[in-house]
Amino acid sequence: MTLFYQELYKLVTEGLAELQASQDAGKTPVNPVSEAHYISAWVTKAIKQHRYEHCMAKTLMQWQQQARSMGQHAQLRLLFENLAETYAGIMDDQHVAHTITDANFQAFCQQLEQQDWQVTTEYEINRKVKHHTDGQASLVVCCKKLDEAFDVVEGQNKKGLVKPLSIFIRGNTQALIDAAFANGLLLYKVTDYKSIVKYHGEYIIHPDNNGNHLPELPTRQQ
Repeated sequence: MTLFYQELYKLVTEGLAELQASQDAGKTPVNPVSEAHYISAWVTKAIKQHRYEHCMAKTLMQWQQQARSMGQHAQLRLLFENLAETYAGIMDDQHVAHTITDANFQAFCQQLEQQDWQVTTEYEINRKVKHHTDGQASLVVCCKKLDEAFDVVEGQNKKGLVKPLSIFIRGNTQALIDAAFANGLLLYKVTDYKSIVKYHGEYIIHPDNNGNHLPELPTRQQ
């Protein structure tokens, strides 16, 4: 079975490698306009040749449209680099994602608390609710969903994420994404603002970080 994150990593790393090879051969000048043209043509060729598994089709089509409408401002090379670096950070040398454990999630919550976020995980959320924070950044997770999301990993003495887990947030989104990534978690956006928790956006953490669309990207390290 083809996993989305593995196929996406394969796609962006091959695209970058082939761009580099073209530049090394003197076929593609080293400048933003030429690189944008190369990546745009490369994406179109990948679509026509059905080079990647079907799970990549929607993403490739979106990139093709962005490249055609925005040109170099689509910044696809930068996006490819960001995705390659992000996924490399959550996989082992065989390109298999590290198991997300309950310890990862707890460390994520603790890091947010250290950054003065209000973290609420003790209440069940089964209908639309209000959560008052008096302006403080907020992370809310349903206690029942949290308990159901983690189970003992076969052959290992630890609990791993076995079901997608929704988290509800209000605050600095990039800080949240960076804190998650620092603890081995990728976040997949559902909504920026409106969700079952009033004034909070919804993001999902998937088992093995294997969502079915692009994750939110952490800040690149310089």
